[in-house]
Amino acid sequence: PGDPGRKRGNPLTRMALANLIRIERVSATGRAEIGARRIYILPTRYGLIFATLLFLMLLGSVNYANNPAHLLTFLLAGLASNAIYLTWRNLRGLRLVCKGAAPVFAGERGQFIVELEKSERERPAIQLMFEDSEPELLDLRSGSGRHARQLSLAPMPRGLQRLGRLVVSTQYPLGLLRAWCYLECDRPVLVYPSPGEQWTPEGEEGEETLDGDYGSGNEDFVGLRNYHPGDQPSKIDWKSYARDRGLNTRMFSGQTSAPLWIDWDQAPGSNEEMRISALARAVIDADARGRLYGLKTPEGVIPPALGPVHRHQCLRHLAVFGSNDA
Repeated sequence: PGDPGRKRGNPLTRMALANLIRIERVSATGRAEIGARRIYILPTRYGLIFATLLFLMLLGSVNYANNPAHLLTFLLAGLASNAIYLTWRNLRGLRLVCKGAAPVFAGERGQFIVELEKSERERPAIQLMFEDSEPELLDLRSGSGRHARQLSLAPMPRGLQRLGRLVVSTQYPLGLLRAWCYLECDRPVLVYPSPGEQWTPEGEEGEETLDGDYGSGNEDFVGLRNYHPGDQPSKIDWKSYARDRGLNTRMFSGQTSAPLWIDWDQAPGSNEEMRISALARAVIDADARGRLYGLKTPEGVIPPALGPVHRHQCLRHLAVFGSNDA
């Protein structure tokens, strides 16, 4: 069901649409600079009220041939005209970097980081927001360093979620006009599945094997070795690190459990989403215990390993399960 062409999107159609509605796009590194031709500007509600009052003042001045009233009317009109340029100028040339958001679990609020680069002039009252996020207001001082802001995102379902356009706007200096720019921030957010209830996979209490190379047993302490990326934080020797002896990992000998396989066929649940949540819970629990574990699903097998990289790989596999992003 649905239009396949719409899902894939025609590149020529997207380009024509982007040119039509003047969307600014980020580079491969996430950087963008707001161009002069990408800025929209329209009166605010107060701007419309102000324009109505000016019109009534003009009518009264003409009707009564009152020169001071003419002077006041045109003075206020000149201030409003100057505000159009200042509002537009406050956005033109603004440089941003879309840093993206760290992975979150379904139902949690994500934090999308946008960094505003150093500005040669002051830029007051800059507002950042996505269509479904809360606005973030900030002031940029002249010559100040980079400003990083976190935009709170609404809870999202599992998967690789596209956030849509980032809206950068301002109402400086008088609040009579609003200038804004649409920024296509191509930084999707990875949403892990929500962990289900705890359960015990088959093999959790399985037979044990002797670890003769002092790799990852849990019994007797035998010494320290240099830290390797992916080592469990619970096995890092923080005392030696506090004494400026570098980052080391504690080694143990003895018995260690055989690799645990977290299998789709064993997961409890009456539907696909419940099984995915159960598998996510098993991955989190195995990682917390420092247990060597692997993951089996109908869409692939992830060999047993340890560490945060392996945990992320398993949870990402479950997050995009059944989607085109797998």
